[in-house]
Amino acid sequence: MALFTIVSTIVVGALTWLLARFFNLERRLLVAVLLAAMFANAGNYGLSLNLFAFGETAVAHASVYFVVSIVLTYTIGVVLASLGTTGLKDALLGMFRVPALYTAILALVTNALQWKMPLPVERAVFLLGDATIPTLLVLMGIQLASSTWDGQFLALGLANSMRLLVAPAVALGVVLMLRLSGAAMQAAISESGAPTAVFMTILATEYEVEPSFVTTAVVTSTLLSPLTMTPLIALLGA
Repeated sequence: MALFTIVSTIVVGALTWLLARFFNLERRLLVAVLLAAMFANAGNYGLSLNLFAFGETAVAHASVYFVVSIVLTYTIGVVLASLGTTGLKDALLGMFRVPALYTAILALVTNALQWKMPLPVERAVFLLGDATIPTLLVLMGIQLASSTWDGQFLALGLANSMRLLVAPAVALGVVLMLRLSGAAMQAAISESGAPTAVFMTILATEYEVEPSFVTTAVVTSTLLSPLTMTPLIALLGA
């Protein structure tokens, strides 16, 4: 499942890059399209959807997709966002200045060694974790309120098409290649078809790569997702 997540994300990114270059998109807009197309809302959208549609077994597989996608976001995602304004060397170095990368490593070590955090620390971590989604939604609202639309319909159509249509098609090919079946197949394809991750708004804002465009992509892909996810779930559940 971890390998599926890595391969499918990279393939979608490569296809998106080729099409964006074909349409001669400006550098920052190209990076924004990549962020919107490559990274799905695998957490609060994907996990909930899998629990509703396929049950707890699928959620277990979807959780692996979610964790790996977070790692990819804080590595490949950060490098891509940095490339909107800097060179490759600075972008790679910038990845090591992201605190979340070290937090993820510490979390894996803590989990593997079965360490238990002191109660005050544990409560603080859970409180901050519960605040994540509301904070992201507030930031999205701020971006939408202050955003100016430049008529980037081609780029928006490309980002949404890659995220909602091409990504699950790529996922099907990777599933067949890796011979995933049952709940693993259902989780893999449904997670791949989820709309753009809300966190992409944070990255786009932090690295100044068309945050208004990325926010619009998050909103539009989420609003359009029932049109693509409904038949996808029906096919996977058949």
